[in-house]
Amino acid sequence: MNQLISYKNISISLSGKLVLDIPSLVIYPHQCTLLTGKNGSGKTTLFKVMSGLMQANGTTVEYQGLEMTWKQAKPRLQRDTVYLHQQPYLFDDTVSNNIAYGLYRQGESKHSTHLKITESLDWAGLSHLAHRPAKQLSGGEKQRVALSRARILAPRLLLLDEPTASMDSDAKKQTVQLLLKLKEEGTTIMISSHEPHVLEQLADSHLIIADGHVDKPMSK
Repeated sequence: MNQLISYKNISISLSGKLVLDIPSLVIYPHQCTLLTGKNGSGKTTLFKVMSGLMQANGTTVEYQGLEMTWKQAKPRLQRDTVYLHQQPYLFDDTVSNNIAYGLYRQGESKHSTHLKITESLDWAGLSHLAHRPAKQLSGGEKQRVALSRARILAPRLLLLDEPTASMDSDAKKQTVQLLLKLKEEGTTIMISSHEPHVLEQLADSHLIIADGHVDKPMSK
C-alpha cells in the first residue's frame, strides 16, 4: 500500500531526558491508527511533531513524493494536518461561528462558508445548536463541534488526543459514529487513547508507545 506520509529519525530530548526515539513511522491513507501508552510515554509530543508544531532535530519527512527535513515539511504539515487536543478549544461565540473559523481564515467566501457550515452542522447532528454559545455545550457536544470544525477544512491527516475522555457512554457512541463517518469519507486518522476498547472498531492498526519507543503495529 502506498504511504500517505512517513517520518524518519524522530528523536527529542527535553530537560536532558529522551522523550521520543522513533527510527521510522509510516502512516497509510484512509486508515485509522490507534496509539496507546501510559501517561508521559510521548503520545502528545509525537502528535506535535507530526502536525508541525514541535521540531525534532534530524527528523526527515517523506510526503507527496518529496523527502524533506522537518523544517522544510513544516508548512505542509500545518496545512494538511489537524491536531485536536483532549479538551477542544472553542471560541466564546456560537457553534456556527466556531465551525466557520478555519474557513474565514482561509478567505472562503461568505456564500460558500454558509453552505459548508449548514452541511457540517447536519453531518454532526448539531443543526439545532447552530446559534447556541459553544461554551455552554456538554463535553460530547463540544467534541462534535471540534470534529466538524476539523472536517470542514478537509485535512489529509487528523490527529486526535483522547477524543472520548470524560464522556458518558452515549456521548462516546456519538463521537465514535462521527469518526467512522470521517474514515468512510477518506480521512486518515490517528487516535491516542486510554480507552482502546471504545475505539477498536475504528482501528486498522494499533501502535503502542512506551518510553518514547513505538512498537510495530498489530493488524486487526
